[in-house]
This record gives sequence, C-alpha cells and structure tokens, in this order.
Amino acid sequence: MKEGIVLLILFIITTSLHAQQLKGTVTDYKGRPCPSLEILVSNSQYQASTISSASGAFSITLPAKGNYLLLIKQQGQVLFQKEITVDSISIQKLTVNTSILDEVTVSTAIKKKTIERKTDRLIFNVENSISAAGGDLIDAIKITPGVKFVNDQLSLIGRSGVTVFIDNRPLQLPNEELIAYLKSIRADDVKSIEVISNPPAQYEAEGNSGIININLKKSGKQRWNGSATAAFRQSKYSSANESAQLSYNNKKLSAYGNIRHSMGTGFFRREEGEIDYPDKQYRSHSTLKSEQGKNLSLTTGLDYTFSKKISAGGQYIYSNNNVTNENTNNTYIYGQPNNLIQTPTNGKAENTNHNGNIHFAYQIDSTGSTINFNADYFSYRNPKSTLFSTREYEDFTRDIPEKYISADNRSYQNITNYAFQADVTQKRNGYEFNYGVKYSGIQSDSWFKYYDNTSGTPILDEGKSNEFDYKEHMQAAYLTGSRKWNKLELKAGIRLEHTTTEGYSASALTSKNNYTRLFPTLYAMYDVTSNVSAGINYGKRIQRPRYTTLNPFVRYINPYSTSQGNPLLQPYQTNNMELFLHYKDKWITNLHLSWSENVYEQLNHITPSNINAAFRYENFFDQLSFGLSETYTFYPVKRWESYNSADLYYREIKSSIPQTSPNCSSWSGYIESNNNLQLNKTRTLALSINYWYQFPEYYAVYYTKAYSCLSIGFRILLDNKKWTIALNSEDLLRNQRIKNNTSFNGLPSRNFNYEDRRCMRISLRYNFGSAQSGRKALNNSNEEERNRL
Repeated sequence: MKEGIVLLILFIITTSLHAQQLKGTVTDYKGRPCPSLEILVSNSQYQASTISSASGAFSITLPAKGNYLLLIKQQGQVLFQKEITVDSISIQKLTVNTSILDEVTVSTAIKKKTIERKTDRLIFNVENSISAAGGDLIDAIKITPGVKFVNDQLSLIGRSGVTVFIDNRPLQLPNEELIAYLKSIRADDVKSIEVISNPPAQYEAEGNSGIININLKKSGKQRWNGSATAAFRQSKYSSANESAQLSYNNKKLSAYGNIRHSMGTGFFRREEGEIDYPDKQYRSHSTLKSEQGKNLSLTTGLDYTFSKKISAGGQYIYSNNNVTNENTNNTYIYGQPNNLIQTPTNGKAENTNHNGNIHFAYQIDSTGSTINFNADYFSYRNPKSTLFSTREYEDFTRDIPEKYISADNRSYQNITNYAFQADVTQKRNGYEFNYGVKYSGIQSDSWFKYYDNTSGTPILDEGKSNEFDYKEHMQAAYLTGSRKWNKLELKAGIRLEHTTTEGYSASALTSKNNYTRLFPTLYAMYDVTSNVSAGINYGKRIQRPRYTTLNPFVRYINPYSTSQGNPLLQPYQTNNMELFLHYKDKWITNLHLSWSENVYEQLNHITPSNINAAFRYENFFDQLSFGLSETYTFYPVKRWESYNSADLYYREIKSSIPQTSPNCSSWSGYIESNNNLQLNKTRTLALSINYWYQFPEYYAVYYTKAYSCLSIGFRILLDNKKWTIALNSEDLLRNQRIKNNTSFNGLPSRNFNYEDRRCMRISLRYNFGSAQSGRKALNNSNEEERNRL
C-alpha cells in the first residue's frame, strides 16, 4: 500500500450478555475500501484476528469489555496500532504518525464522556463542553470539577494550592504571568483537563497541593497558528497587558513561543488592624499600592522527532519584573498619652528569572514503554530597596522630633538550582510500571543591609545587617505499578527522598538538616456499572519552607514592627485520603481526610508591656481536616450549562505554644456556581454568571469571617471566531473583604484587608494561522524547587 494513504476505521461496539462484537470498515482517504488487511485485537488473556473483506469490512468477537491492543498489518508489517477500550458506544477522532503512513485517522464508536474518572485523576474533556467553546483556557478551568479560581489564584477543593502542567510539562511562572499565559490559550485548542488531587509517586512530593494537567489537541499535519491579545483592567487604578504567541508543528518539528508585557497598578490594598492591650488600644490603617514597570516575560521551546523512537527538545523561560511599592501607615494608640505614628514607605524591586530545560525521550518497544531524561537549570535574582521614615505625634498633633527615624532596608537574593531526572515507563502483560530517579542541588546567597538615614546621610548599621547562605541537596527514587482486571483497577507507588540542608548567617547562626522520608501512594477504583464508579486513594506529601521563610534577616517595617524568617524551620508532612463516587457526567461525591503535624505559619509576637510586634515563622501546630464535597452539572434549559460545587468540612488545630489558643476548631464550607449561557445558535454570543461563597473558617490560629464574589462576563466571537471580545466585571458586590481575628499572649487582635477586587476588564484577542499546533510532552525536573521562590 503506497505511502500517504489515510485509513478511516469505523468501530461499532455492540454489547450482548456474553461477548462484545467489534465491527469496522477500513477505507482510504477517498472512501475506497482497503481489502486483505490483517486485523488483530489482543490483551494478556485473549487474542483474535481476521482479514478485512473486499468492502474493507471486518468483525471480531471479544470475550468481554476491557482494554485491548489493535493492530492493522499488511504482509506482516504493522501499518497501525492503538490501545482501545471496549466499554461503551461513542465517537472519537485522533491522528497518529507511523513510518509507513503519513497519517492515520481513526474514528471509533467510543464517545468520551464529558467527565471521566481514572484511578488517580479526574478528566474533564473540554472538547465536549458547550460552555468552553470560544473562550480561553481559564474559562475552561473555571468549570472543571474540583477546581477553585478565587482572586486570580488556582487551587483544588480541599488543597492549599495547585501546580499547572501543559502536556505533562510544569509551567513555572509567577502567578500573574501564569494566569495571563493560560488566558492566551484558546479553549477550542484544549483536548482535556486532568485534575490530580492526590499525585502519584512519579510526581514531586513537595507541597500539600494537587496538579492540573492540560492536554492540548495534537496534529501531525504541517500547521502553524498564533494569537495576539490586549487587555485593560480598571478598578480604583488601571493596568494593561499585551501578549502574543506563535506555534508551528509538522511531522518532526514542534516549536512555540509566547511573549507578554504588562504595566500599571498591580494591586491596591487597604488594611486595618486592632490590638487590645490592658492599658491602651492599638489601631493601624494602611494602604499599599504596587505599580508594575516594564514587566516582560518570554517562553519558548522546540521539540524534534528524529525517528519513531527518538525525540529531544528544549525550553527556555525568562521573566523580568520591576515593581514600585508605595505604603502609607497611620497607627493610633489610645491611652495615656494618645499617640499617632506615621510611616510612609517607598520600595523598589526587580525580579529576574531564567529557566532552562533540555529533554530526551526514547521509545523502547511498540507497547508504549519509554525512557525520558530531563536536565534543568534556573536562576533567580531579587534586589530590593525599601525606604521608610517614621514620625510620632503626642495627642495625635504635637510632633516629637527626637523620635523621628529614617532608614533604608536594602537586600539581595540570588538562587541557583540544577536538577536531573530519569523516568522509565514499561508495559508488560497488562501491568504498567513507572520508575525513576532525581537529583537536585540548590544554592541561595543573600544579604540584608540597614542604612540609618535619620541624619540625612546613610550610615550602615552593622548590628541590624546580616548575610545568609543556604545549600540544599535532594536525591529521590520512585516506583509505581498498576493493573486493571475487568471492573477493578489498582495502582500503588512509593517515593524515597533524602535531603540535606545547611544554612549559615553572619550572625553566627548555623542550621543543618539531614533526613530521609518515604511517600507511599495507593489507589483503587471499581466500575460498579457503566455509569457508576467508586474508588479510594491515599498519599503522603511534604511541605518544605520557602527560601524567604528560612532567611533570618530582621526587616524593619517601622521602629516598632519587624519581620523575620526562621532558619530552624522544619518541613512538615501531610497525609491525604479520599473516597469518591462518580455518577455519569452529573454527580461527583468526595469524602476527604487530611492530617498534618508540626505545621509552620507566621505569628505576630506581641506582649502586654509594649507595642513592639515581631512577625516570625514557627513550627507550632497540628491540623486535622475532613469533609464532604459535591459537584453537580446540569442543563436547566437548552444552551445553558450550570456547574455547581459545594464543600462541607471540619478543621481542628492544636497549638503547641502557650501564647496562642491551645485548640481551634470549626465547621466550614465553600459553595460555587458557574453558569454559562449561549445566546445564539451559532454560539458566538455567550453570557456567564459566576458566584462563590466562603463560610467562616479557622486557618492556623486565625479565624476568618465569610466572604464572597459575584462576577458577570460577556463574550462575542467575530469573523469565523478569529476575533474574541470579552467584557468581565468582577466582585460586583465588593464582598471580597477579608476579616480575621486571633489572640497572642492573651491580647486579642483583629485584621481587615481588601485588595480592590471590584473591577471591569475588557480584552481583545485575534487568532490567526491554521488549527492548533501540537507540542511534545516533557517533565521539568526542578518544578518543586522553583515553586518555593
């Protein structure tokens, strides 16, 4: 058969009491039948074959539903192969490259559900969703079950955060650039979104967070596409950003690039704080404005397929952020006497980030067994300068000249990391094994200098200055295995990590750690019926301190308030367990349990005798949490999709230090409803109404009151969906006001902050080129280390 033929295979799976009938027809791209091809279907327990007839038709009887390997041969040479699942009737299309055929298009009678459940993950098939059509990737993520998008922050229900992957490649970008990058990707170019709440052993054990893996649509054809986006946001202040992306793909080469520029006010926050002392009351009012300069980020990558078995590529990410902060603080002290402390602050910072990756993949055999190698490097530089001056006024009006203070806090941090990782996937007799190793080395050098400007001339204060060097080495190895028997699927894994750390400061404080930890993972899922599946999973995670929280430098906010890291902080481990029940595309029920020991958090150390406050991180509490979450999807009327979720949970905190409350516990909850309405038959006009509500809860020893958000959006597609205009209003009711209270040393305190979330945002995007270009999948080996910046 000559090169370039396109095989169209139509599978029709019919179910009887005792067998599954697989029928199909093989034709070329002009619809002409392809006779005399050998069709083989097999698994570890069964094998059957037949020959396509003169009309290209074939029929094979299978003993039961399950996973099978489909082979199409001609004169002993394999023209096409694919693993198929015989379970229900549906339709799916995919494109596959082979050494004989330029392209193979397969149409099967296995229609994917909008929401699928695997043993270790939930899969949201975006290409089946009406709501996501015409939108961007963030629009698709918002309606993905189990995902929260609050205050431009992504997280999973029941988890503290999330790591975002695209085609199994982690996106290591600052949050603002990450969200902007996701918005630059069209939802129509996304195949599926995987939600991994309890990551398997092959993923990093770092952080009590889950994973969102975004699978883009692939194509073997020679295609290129791009988009250009401009957005403007108006709240109290304004900001704007522009971005462009371009990608190219053919049979062997895949290349992509993205560039983004932003400027304006990053955020404006108002804070209020109160502390009740025995003989006085402390009230603080602050405003913080963060201005973005010429911020620039760049992502580019290239992959090349040398042969059917060998591929390699690289990726480079660069970002440079210039930030100017203006902070005004007025502190009123009501007592004898009454005092006013005014502290204006001006700060400048420049963050420069370089990330590089090279990767290599080798396909061992035709079963899908592979070997992957990754080498990564990143560097992070962050010089800062913070100028503040403080004046005190007796009875709120009379200046006290001798208490005037002016100072300049200057700091610098330089972090470098090298990481190497090797991963192997092997499939044998129905089993799948994954195993691999990793090494990571980190060097962090930083200094802090305090210059006293009270006299008008900067004078270095050695007693308030410091240097800190930190080194960390981590070696890891993991093994996972999985197998499916008819309706039951099991998966288990173990990850071993050995870590050594050493921190040294010029103030003669040295800290060392040397520990080895095991991180087991277990998964089980049972298909009760074709519409109902149930499962359970367990995993252990570790949370290592961020580099800034280890830094012992004392930063002076004003003469009475300081902020300090803690080089003696210890990592803590979290155990997570889930029990789920999944019904069709409608209901997902999840029981979750989590417990952690010796958790660290920042505390405000205050005493009744004076108004001095020292913010410092400590390991000081254990936490237990359990709850029930529900996700329900339905269609009230035609072209209206409603995605709804609720999480009811109990949280208990036990503190080990006497200055705080020994026990804090409460029931809490979170509800969310995302509604998307297509306003015309062509789906070029869409309206979205989204609302979420967070009930009061305890976090560490802080009790936070309820807050919520109502947002409305409108989207229009023009010129055959080349142009997208989106108008969004967020926090319409201005209810994202965070209020919390706590007590330390018997002194009750209350805090309030609002980040001016109510805004209007308009964006314009132009798409050009052909359909979505494919990208190769890779795993960066230093994703964990970069998340700790």
